[in-house]
Amino acid sequence: MTEMVVLPEDAEIIGALRGALIKLLPPEDLAQVDLDAVNAQTALLGLPVDSVVLMALMNEMEDRFTVFIPEEDAFAFSVVGDIGAFIRGRLRAKAVRREQA
Repeated sequence: MTEMVVLPEDAEIIGALRGALIKLLPPEDLAQVDLDAVNAQTALLGLPVDSVVLMALMNEMEDRFTVFIPEEDAFAFSVVGDIGAFIRGRLRAKAVRREQA
């Protein structure tokens, strides 16, 4: 029996990322971010996140979407859309493994 896998859309992933930014950034850094303008093409280097906050963001995304994001992959993401593509790829791979089991 084939299980239907529902993959998160960019809007869901971006919404989760915005929520994580609100949770993790100090007010002075959050004030620099136009959350409504964050989209799939937003450069991660354009956000006021250091390596510690980036890893905390990835932890939030891991928890929300039940995927593991290796540190080396997290630091390789250029834009927000890269995170979404990675998450969808991991979820597809999990579905295939479950189907083969």
